[in-house]
Amino acid sequence: MNRPQSVVSVLCLVVLLAAGCNTSNESGRQPVNVEVKKVAAADGRESLAYSGTIEESETIPLSFSLPGTVLHVYVTEGQPVKKGALLAEMDNTTYRNAYQMAKATEQQAEDAFNRLTPMHTNGTMSEIKYVEVQTALQQARASAAIAKKNLDDCRLIATTDGFVGRRTIEPGMSVVPGMASISIVKIAKVYARVSISENEIARINKGDKASVRIGALGSGEQEGVVEEIGVVADPFAHSYKIKIALANTNGKMKPGMVCTASLRTDGTTHGVVVPQEAVMPDENGNSFVYRGDTTSRKASRIYVKLGTLVATGTEIAKGLNENDLVVVTGQHKLVDQSLVHIVN
Repeated sequence: MNRPQSVVSVLCLVVLLAAGCNTSNESGRQPVNVEVKKVAAADGRESLAYSGTIEESETIPLSFSLPGTVLHVYVTEGQPVKKGALLAEMDNTTYRNAYQMAKATEQQAEDAFNRLTPMHTNGTMSEIKYVEVQTALQQARASAAIAKKNLDDCRLIATTDGFVGRRTIEPGMSVVPGMASISIVKIAKVYARVSISENEIARINKGDKASVRIGALGSGEQEGVVEEIGVVADPFAHSYKIKIALANTNGKMKPGMVCTASLRTDGTTHGVVVPQEAVMPDENGNSFVYRGDTTSRKASRIYVKLGTLVATGTEIAKGLNENDLVVVTGQHKLVDQSLVHIVN
């Protein structure tokens, strides 16, 4: 009789010790400091947010139309230029000599024409001979005009007002016809160029209003309108390019600057919206958030179905309810059912 009682006593002691260890381990876990934000309902006009870059409204590549050697370059990248300004010159010795020869031939033909015209008038010169004199003069004038144009083409002239965007020539370089030497860009109006997914491109129309924020210029926003919508998709990203026109009166917006564009469309969002930083992917690529509970002081991993990326965050189509608390700071330190201390 004593032996069974002793066995029962030992088992009870083991259970009590195990319970004590569990309690000790639970009490030893330190809560993670986190910040939470209340889930908001997504209603009203839809505002889609995208990243993009600023680009110039127009680029004019200029090149020499003749082969030769660059003699002088008078501009640098970023320099403002006016229409008609001299940008660069190449060695014109050969073309200058050719023009002088053509000009001498033209003068000779004009002299012959002037001397023989009275003879033709008096009837002492045949009509055929006089036509030959006229033809020789016309050919000489045409040759002189071509030689003059070639001489002029040794100078690279700005065809419009703008800024020097790129300069690819230096003195002493050899150039060939068609090789872009200097490009002029216009930035009085610039474009914010962004990529739109194929699922959302149908919601965007020309004339839609947009707000563009450029990080390099501070927190201010620029207002613009959608001016161009691409019709050919990127074969890899399955996205379409659109251009948002922006007035750049002070010239501070430069091509290549990174920007964020928010587009206001006629559609409406559904479900709820959470901050973008609250959404994380797991090892399988599924999206989840951590939902905080003020009663249990624990964070639960909640898998969600994502909707549209909007200006105020990410739309959650399924998985969360309005007024749920999602962790927005400290979530990378959590696992499912972690103890948390909500600091805000």
